[in-house]
Amino acid sequence: MSEQQSNRGWIIGLAVIAIIAIAAYFILSADKAPEPAPPVAVEEPEQAEEPAPDLEPAPAEPEPAPAEPAPEPERELPPLNDSDETFRGDLLSLAPDGALGRWLVSDELLRKWVAAVNAASSGQMMAKNRPYNSPRGELAVDEEGATGMVLSEENYRRYDTPVRLFAAMDTDTAIDLYQFWYPRLREAFGELGMRDKKFHNVLLKAIDQALAASDVDEPIQLVRPSVYYKFADPKLERLPGVHKLMIRMGPDNAARVKEKLKELKAELEQITPES
Repeated sequence: MSEQQSNRGWIIGLAVIAIIAIAAYFILSADKAPEPAPPVAVEEPEQAEEPAPDLEPAPAEPEPAPAEPAPEPERELPPLNDSDETFRGDLLSLAPDGALGRWLVSDELLRKWVAAVNAASSGQMMAKNRPYNSPRGELAVDEEGATGMVLSEENYRRYDTPVRLFAAMDTDTAIDLYQFWYPRLREAFGELGMRDKKFHNVLLKAIDQALAASDVDEPIQLVRPSVYYKFADPKLERLPGVHKLMIRMGPDNAARVKEKLKELKAELEQITPES
């Protein structure tokens, strides 16, 4: 065999070995599952630390301020000739549940109050055109043997209700209403021809008349020379009408009226309405 043929045979042998090796690789590889590639370590990104929960409670949101109520429209003072309904309504508001209704007249009420105050300032009681209704029933009298008639305590009870309502009246409300109505009170007073006097001063004088009424010892003797009863004591009979009224309502009622009048007077003296 030549040298060329010997080299060619070696080369062919290497080729066959290579083919067998390659074939064996593929055969063996087909029988086994491929081994997984070694895991690649993946570094997880560092997570930012969460802040610790705030243990302090979150501040509460401020509550909205309550809406201010709309201001009430200013009251208009009605003309004197059209004042009856409004003036009477204001007087009724001074006692609960319209309890003063049975005691107040309905017509010319403001003018009649002004006239009554003017009369009371000199101690007199109006016999007609009063702004109020007198207690119902006749004067209560007790017979007292040979001495004659005396004023009964039953008569005092006739005044219990109006006195109680007067004593319970809210003084501040009464003063506010007085100031509101003063221009019409002054106007009605001017109709009486009192050009040189001020109604406010006349009202204070009327209060002083009631406060000046003296306490009287009981029993109070009466006589009846005609239709009406009179005080048997001439000194009592000569007293001003306002003082006689305070006697007829009884000492307890008179004391309650005086207490309220003092309270009203103290407030009235703090204001100075226009003339």
